[in-house]
Amino acid sequence: MVMSENFQDLAGAGPEPALPRDVPAIPPSGPSGPPRDRDLVLRILEGQTDAFEQLVARYQKAVFTIAYYKSKNLFDAEDLTQDIFLAAFSALPTLKDRENFAGWLFGIAHNRCHKWYRREHTKIIKIKEIRQQKEQEARLAQRTPEEGQEQRRLAREIDNLPHEIRQVLVLKYLEGLSYEAIEARLGIKAYRIDYLIRKGKALLKQKLGRTEAAGDDP
Repeated sequence: MVMSENFQDLAGAGPEPALPRDVPAIPPSGPSGPPRDRDLVLRILEGQTDAFEQLVARYQKAVFTIAYYKSKNLFDAEDLTQDIFLAAFSALPTLKDRENFAGWLFGIAHNRCHKWYRREHTKIIKIKEIRQQKEQEARLAQRTPEEGQEQRRLAREIDNLPHEIRQVLVLKYLEGLSYEAIEARLGIKAYRIDYLIRKGKALLKQKLGRTEAAGDDP
């Protein structure tokens, strides 16, 4: 990956992330070896932005491995890798322990990957909701008049249920959402959703049973 040379134009450094414990820092080299991370950081802060290219070359493979592990996709991992290094460059003035650049960088990598995953997960849930809604609309369009009447009757009874139970039943049976989508929409756990559905079904059974019994009376 070839990073931009205009690093000095980047700004907006954020807070220093927590250091991950599963990726060890690379120890500093001896006097005859390549420049240490600390020395490269000092050069960058003094305005020698080309020194950042050496840090990119040094840690690119490790950062890409973290990104690929989270994204499971080469293209997304490449984008994440570049984003991580750009974020690190912007936040470099906030680095307190210049001897631990590697741990600090890996912390940024984990944080960025986690945020990326949450965004992508939300997108997937929304796509599933749209697909389920379309499938539900297709099923409704194929109903017979009798089925439509029964559906309206059920909807009226659901409207009379307690608010939380009504919310879950509407999302599950009228909008056709999965437990995962309901959990994301309402912010409640799956076991709570299951309880509310079972409670709602029991209440509906009682209500519909009474209605049928009343309809059968002469």
